[in-house]
Amino acid sequence: MAIFSTLRSGLKPNNFKTIIQNQVRNGGHYTVPARPSRWVYDKFKDDVHFYFMLTAIPVGISILAINILVGPAELRPIPEGYQPREEEYHRNPITRIITKYFKTGMQENYEVHLHCAWECAKISEMGQLRAEVKRQMQIHGDYKGWYHRPDIARYSRMKREADTFNTSCQGTEFQG
Repeated sequence: MAIFSTLRSGLKPNNFKTIIQNQVRNGGHYTVPARPSRWVYDKFKDDVHFYFMLTAIPVGISILAINILVGPAELRPIPEGYQPREEEYHRNPITRIITKYFKTGMQENYEVHLHCAWECAKISEMGQLRAEVKRQMQIHGDYKGWYHRPDIARYSRMKREADTFNTSCQGTEFQG
């Protein structure tokens, strides 16, 4: 009999409404907030980590192997008549490799500097020579070089070459 009394309380008209409303499950007051997707950010982060590790792992292994297998350089006296190379002055093997293959040496830098100084001296010497020629022309007044332009000599040579080519193909007579 107790079972019928519990069923009867569920069939009351005001209770019927609450049963129907309880069947609607919208989660109550908990809602999922709308937010932009993080897929692009996560994909970018994954790619950065992947490519970083793609290079970091082999480089790290090679540095570890070089440091273990080769090791740091030892300081020894230089034999008589031996001229040490520039990379032999460094202790770390990685620094020696970088100095040997990727860095210009002090002697090469010095020779490049000497060449630049020589070029500047030659340019200065040519300017002094032009000034002296101009001064001599003003003093003597026997030759006027006002029409000379050194930049058009190339075009004069091209014209002379074209003229010699034309005379060799056509001859010296005018054919009008």
